[in-house]
Amino acid sequence: MELKTYFVIGVNGIGKTTTLEVLKELLPEDSFALYDFDQRGVPDGAGKEWRKAETKYWISLGELNKQDQKQTIIFGFAKPEEIEEMALDLDSKPIMILLDANVSTVTERIKSRYAREDSVKELLRTTGKSVEKFIEDNIYYSNLLRELRFLHNFKVINTTGRTPTEISA
Repeated sequence: MELKTYFVIGVNGIGKTTTLEVLKELLPEDSFALYDFDQRGVPDGAGKEWRKAETKYWISLGELNKQDQKQTIIFGFAKPEEIEEMALDLDSKPIMILLDANVSTVTERIKSRYAREDSVKELLRTTGKSVEKFIEDNIYYSNLLRELRFLHNFKVINTTGRTPTEISA
C-alpha cells in the first residue's frame, strides 16, 4: 500500500475538528497520524504567510510519517493552491478532501462556536473580524472551494445533516 498524506479542508464550522476526533477513535495509531492544522497555535492576525508555513510543515511531517509506515491526515483551513505549491517537489502529492455544507449549516455552526464573549475575542485576535464578517467570508470561500474542486481534483463530502460518524465513514 502506498503511504499518503491527506488534507481534509473546508471552511470554519464545516465539521473538520469533529470528524478528526471520530477518526482518531476509529483508525489505528500505528498506521495513521492525525493532526489539526492549528494545533501548533495560531498567531495574532494569522494570514497567508503563516498558513503557507504551516502547510509546508504539515507536508514535511507527512513525509516523515511515511518513513514510519504511517498515513497522515491533516484537518484544517488550508488552501488547495498552497498545498500544491508546497508539495511541488514531491513525487507523491497530498490528497485533498473537501468537507462542505449548505449556507445555513455553516452559519449556524459558526454562530454557535462564537456565542460566548471569550470566543468572540479569540476570533478578533486571530482574524481581526467580527462574527458576522467571519460568517460572510466563510460562505464566500465555501462557494469558491466548490468551484476549485474541478481545478484541483478533490473529493467533496457534504456534512449537512450528517453525523460525525457518517462523515468519517
